[in-house]
Amino acid sequence: MTTLAHDVHGTGPALLLVPGGPADAQVFTHIRPLLAEDHTVVTYDPRGLSRNALDGAPGPDVLRDHAEDVHRLLAETGPADVFASSGGAITLLEHLRHHAADVRTVVLHEPPVTRYLPALGGPDLPTLFREEGLAAAFAAFMKIVGVDPAPPLDPRAEGNFAYFFGHLMPATGAYEPDLDALRATPARLVVAVGEESTGLPVHQAAHGLAAALDLGIEVFPGGHGGFDTHAEAFAARLREVLKGC
Repeated sequence: MTTLAHDVHGTGPALLLVPGGPADAQVFTHIRPLLAEDHTVVTYDPRGLSRNALDGAPGPDVLRDHAEDVHRLLAETGPADVFASSGGAITLLEHLRHHAADVRTVVLHEPPVTRYLPALGGPDLPTLFREEGLAAAFAAFMKIVGVDPAPPLDPRAEGNFAYFFGHLMPATGAYEPDLDALRATPARLVVAVGEESTGLPVHQAAHGLAAALDLGIEVFPGGHGGFDTHAEAFAARLREVLKGC
């Protein structure tokens, strides 16, 4: 990939927003203008998704490639704060192993670190995708996240979900964070959960990672997607956390 489509809004300290799963920059549509009032907000479609779809097969180390893309973006902005959601937070865990100087503060919002997830039951989604196709994997995924029956899959999102089930989800599920490197990083790490996520697997995983790193937990408005559903309150809380309040 020679180019990485991204967007820059506002002025002030640099703040990179990293989406998770099959999501692209559009997931930050509601919160981006709020944060751009006092930040230079950078958003992008991760490798393999939307404007940054791949022409061929991904490389052998998907998460390292995603982490290097973050490094490329931050090389343009200079040291930045980062808010990383869900699987995007896994990308940042890998990024910090190699390029911690890029980051001032990174907020890891409900990172689904597999070693701290409870047993979920249900089908293995990458296997289901390979054996039964996109529709079956999408329906099972939506059921896991609490949407049953699943809505029709938007044809415009089919490529994103295919990349997610086929490549990004397996890489995320196999990822083991380097806890020693994270404990030694010069970046300020913040592990966050949504106040409405109590009892969900991602909530438990975030607490597990925070305990392993001897960090506290910061609580944000809403649930796993609180930055979208509670954008104004979420933006205010993010400002507090970035300032160390």
